[in-house]
Amino acid sequence: MATSNQLMFARQLGATARLLIWLLVGLACVIADSRYHALEGLRSGFSLLLQPVREILRVPADVATELGGFFTRHRLLQNERDALRIERAGLLASVHAGREISRENAELRALLKLQTRPGQQLVHAAMLYRGHDWFAQQLVLDQGARAKLRPGLPVVDASGLVGQLSQVYANSSEVTLVSSPNQLTPVFIERTGQRGLAAGSGRGALELKYMPGNADVRVNDRLLTSGIDRVYPAGIPVARVTRVTHTQSGPYLRVACAPLAGLDRSRAVLVLRADPPAVQTPLPLPPKDNKP
Repeated sequence: MATSNQLMFARQLGATARLLIWLLVGLACVIADSRYHALEGLRSGFSLLLQPVREILRVPADVATELGGFFTRHRLLQNERDALRIERAGLLASVHAGREISRENAELRALLKLQTRPGQQLVHAAMLYRGHDWFAQQLVLDQGARAKLRPGLPVVDASGLVGQLSQVYANSSEVTLVSSPNQLTPVFIERTGQRGLAAGSGRGALELKYMPGNADVRVNDRLLTSGIDRVYPAGIPVARVTRVTHTQSGPYLRVACAPLAGLDRSRAVLVLRADPPAVQTPLPLPPKDNKP
């Protein structure tokens, strides 16, 4: 007997019936949508409702893509930076080499302007390094006995006297600088012609010795070799007067001078080599007349 909350003659549909009903409903929706586009509004509404969900689901993929792109760009920028640094270092090296070559060319052009004197030859040489003893004021050249050099020959650059050959080897030679304490150079003042003796101080400077207190010596006077020692040819620039001091304790002036040659800057120098004197062949005597 039916209870009060049940309909009379009500029967529960089976699973197969419910399946058929849903299939018919679905088929009707498909036909209505395909022919009459009846579900467009419903589809649009669901699309709007699901748009935030799609955006949220796409965030991890977008973040991963941005991170990958960031690291890729960072690596590319690092590679470009390293390449630019290498290129910059190469360009700086080329600039420094070009400046050095330009300086050497200027020195060589200045040396080529020097004219040889009668009976004298110029031997081009390059400075290899300073001598082993810094206080000895010496340079080492790349020319030696094979270039017919010998100790005592003067060495000059484009500006003036550098020094004198002190040791000569097969392929090199040592130059004692004009500023060496052991070096004495007979000179004369270009403006007045007064002679004197320039001595090295050992500190890259010279001093004009034994000048009387009443001598006419002025700052910026130029000193030239006098040639009386027959070692240095006359007229080679040696130094320029930088300071003249009158002393009360002695009869001589204290005259400080600065060398004109680039003692610590010159790369190319000239060695003045005198030709050996020519041997004159005696003229044959006329035959004697033996007639009585």
